[in-house]
Amino acid sequence: MKRHNRAALAVAALALVIPVSGCASLLSPHQTAEYHYNGGDGASGTVGDVELRGLMLITDKSGSGPAQLFFTLINKGEDNAKVSIDVAGTSVSESVKAGDTFVQDPNSPETSAKEVITVDGLDAEPGDLVDVTVKSGSDEKTIQTQLLSDVLPYYKEYVPSESPSSVPSESADAAEGTGSVNG
Repeated sequence: MKRHNRAALAVAALALVIPVSGCASLLSPHQTAEYHYNGGDGASGTVGDVELRGLMLITDKSGSGPAQLFFTLINKGEDNAKVSIDVAGTSVSESVKAGDTFVQDPNSPETSAKEVITVDGLDAEPGDLVDVTVKSGSDEKTIQTQLLSDVLPYYKEYVPSESPSSVPSESADAAEGTGSVNG
């Protein structure tokens, strides 16, 4: 064999070995298929026919006060869904009609509930992950969401007060609730 043929054969063999080695595994579908990116604040997940988005808890920067719970439920099924969410002993139940969306964010124009949901007794500090159990029918899933704080200025308005007002506001009297809170 001539010298330049051997050199060409060695380069071709090297070109085949590199992609098969560990160097090419950075873009392997085995590693990227399992990764779930949350494209905004809060966690997401699917329980049965219901998608859960924007699941988050916001507290004060010390982490000593209660946390406000936020979430969006999207019923992708053909039947109505009863969804319960449990975090640190606080339970919330909502009914979502087939094809509808339920938004738990009292400050949002798209909100479905004007009532603030607060969670007391979290054994977590800002930045920690908190387990949230979500049930829809016979399906159940634990989703971890981060406990956020008002260190970021745009969260300041979402930090619940330690002592809720004993006088209901006019908007609270007029609001109709489809769900219930037990805490």
